[in-house]
Amino acid sequence: MDDARQAELVAERTFDGVDSIHGVAFDGQAVWFAHGARGDLLSVEPETGRVLRRLKAPAHAGVAFDGSHLWVVGGGKIRKVDPGTGAAVGEVPGFDATPVTGLAWADGALYAGVYRQRKILKIDPERGTVLRTLVSDRLVTGVTWADGDLWHGAMREEGGPPSELRRVDALRGEVLDRLTLPEGVSLSGVEADSSGRLWCGDPATGKLRAVKRPRKAV
Repeated sequence: MDDARQAELVAERTFDGVDSIHGVAFDGQAVWFAHGARGDLLSVEPETGRVLRRLKAPAHAGVAFDGSHLWVVGGGKIRKVDPGTGAAVGEVPGFDATPVTGLAWADGALYAGVYRQRKILKIDPERGTVLRTLVSDRLVTGVTWADGDLWHGAMREEGGPPSELRRVDALRGEVLDRLTLPEGVSLSGVEADSSGRLWCGDPATGKLRAVKRPRKAV
């Protein structure tokens, strides 16, 4: 495992009435997040933090975008949601999403961060079957893919090391890169955008922060 580096914070956004952020997603233009205390979905302009849309949807944890729809964790289910209306148009069958905190989409599959089990699950969205299990030594929060790399958030435990962003081997779970967040910063949803940033939700303050994503060594 590479030595940890200090995360470089490049943006911080706050929103009126938002005191807790959980899942985070990026649709190519806007950043979406689950407002955990209210259980709704917001989309915001990443450069300004301007709220673009607020949807009533069962959204309490992970959020992912598959190119046309949002996938949202809420009420023990992973639902497929229309980003225009907030209406559920499908769900992952037979899968208990109660312990899931993070969600990402890649190559037709969902990747779910399971917080206290310290795992990332690759899930078939059509059948609800678990295709792969990756194990971590930290509490797993948000998950995201960026340029073919799998990243996840590692939440600080009481008395433990600070929260981290980790790049891991998507087949074995080996940690390849670690970015340490400032002391005391909580970490929930994580999502990469198209501008080299990792957007991180804070469940304790409702702040949305962006961290510069490091370039991979060639």
